[in-house]
Amino acid sequence: MTDDDATTALSTPTAPRPTGPGDEVPGPPGDDVGGIEVGEAAGRVLVRMWGEVDAALRDQASLAMVQCLQRGLPVTVDARDLTFIDSSGLAFVLQLHKVGHDEGLPLVLRDAPDLLLDLLEMVGMADAIARESTDGGPAVLVP
Repeated sequence: MTDDDATTALSTPTAPRPTGPGDEVPGPPGDDVGGIEVGEAAGRVLVRMWGEVDAALRDQASLAMVQCLQRGLPVTVDARDLTFIDSSGLAFVLQLHKVGHDEGLPLVLRDAPDLLLDLLEMVGMADAIARESTDGGPAVLVP
């Protein structure tokens, strides 16, 4: 992935993909292996991570972080389509959590797969970040 690809993935308009009731974030562009996309719905910033989220997406993660900070809203990270995440991707999620916590804007992980939950558990953050599940219906907080 080149630097041009990283910025294109976030700026190229694509057909909206529902992430939950009333939520729309652009879908994955073309043949990319993974991505990070930012949208907004129902008074929240929606960050969608899909495919392989690793160091190759550093530019997308940085741009997404800036977009989240500029909006000043609580953040939902939709991770349902995540297939791989490395320490760079985990650092992105943890940075979103820290900034949100510091600013009083809570982060919620939506449909986080076990691979992400296992990493959060490994670093002692599994219980610090709120989670919700859609299970094909409305989003419900997971205890």
